[in-house]
Amino acid sequence: MKAPTAPCALWLMLLCATATATATATATATSASAPAAIPLVQGLTLISAASERQGDYESTLTVDGVDADGAVHLITSADLPDPAGGKSQPVSFNRDVLSKDRKDGRTYKYLFSTGEQEFPGTTAMGTSAAVIADLRTAGQANITLDGQLGGLAGMVTGLLGMMSGNDPKSTAGEYLSAGGTLYAVESKPVAYPMIVNDVLVSLSAWHLRGSFEQAGKAVPVEWYVIDDPANALTLRFAFGKEKLEITRISFPLENPVKALETSLAKDRRAVIYGIYFDFNSATIKPKSEATLHTIAEVMKKNPDWTLNVEGHTDNVGGDTQNQDLSSRRAAAVRTSLIERGINETRLATAGHGASVPRDTNATLAGRARNRRVELTRQ
Repeated sequence: MKAPTAPCALWLMLLCATATATATATATATSASAPAAIPLVQGLTLISAASERQGDYESTLTVDGVDADGAVHLITSADLPDPAGGKSQPVSFNRDVLSKDRKDGRTYKYLFSTGEQEFPGTTAMGTSAAVIADLRTAGQANITLDGQLGGLAGMVTGLLGMMSGNDPKSTAGEYLSAGGTLYAVESKPVAYPMIVNDVLVSLSAWHLRGSFEQAGKAVPVEWYVIDDPANALTLRFAFGKEKLEITRISFPLENPVKALETSLAKDRRAVIYGIYFDFNSATIKPKSEATLHTIAEVMKKNPDWTLNVEGHTDNVGGDTQNQDLSSRRAAAVRTSLIERGINETRLATAGHGASVPRDTNATLAGRARNRRVELTRQ
């Protein structure tokens, strides 16, 4: 990828998003119970959403590897919409987190440059075991939020531009770098709704608040972080005007074919979020391969099954555009399955646009949950 012509060109493009606050994090999940823990394994992926004037887009933060000593290697990527309405720009960056910092780190570095990958003393996609221990014993923890830039062109956020609500006239030096005490709002972790491996569950998370001083001004901080010393992932935060929200989490299942087959056999329907498309397009991204392979394998195991592939969108862009986009995406999935050996007579398609939402379209997280593929067994 070419470096931006100005040091902060990519930085500003990432942070000009205008997403609003998320749905209430303590809402009750409506389906299965949460897994005992979100495992820190290769393939663990956090999906975030941001908003541009052309519509919402998503970013992924993926664990690319975990060393024997517990050090974690991360890859974050997204297709960034062109503000002028042209073709979106794919970007991808790496970050490493040391094992010691996962245990003891009290600095959350939410910005990093395209050059460096390792920042000793800091965490990246959440906080440390030491912070969780303090919350469990004292209901509060001292932490530093590090928004210092590394001095290289192409600055990006720790989760690739998922911070929204920022003033596009802001300069890089105005982003929060401060420390202080965060306090648990409730006396124990709260239930936080999250889509995990395509199922809406409740995760146990600490709800934290505080106020840090920067440049003589008080900056409000709010943070939801999973109550797990081994993998204390950030679910949502707001540092002043900077906001981030994880909309869903996925990790490799031991037997994904069996899981999907069971859902279609029992409920005759399965909601699929693991098929990714280019921004405002029906072009399927290569990272959808594992999900498409799973669907094809289920169909091969059950040769008498026929499926209706349904495309669903959020309500951004108008009814006509969404109807067309959802129809084309459903057709693209059907074509992909045919290419994987499924007879075309076993696959029908339907595009529903935004007419069958699963969540509110008033929030970023709700719209993300409405953008999906559903499979219905006929």
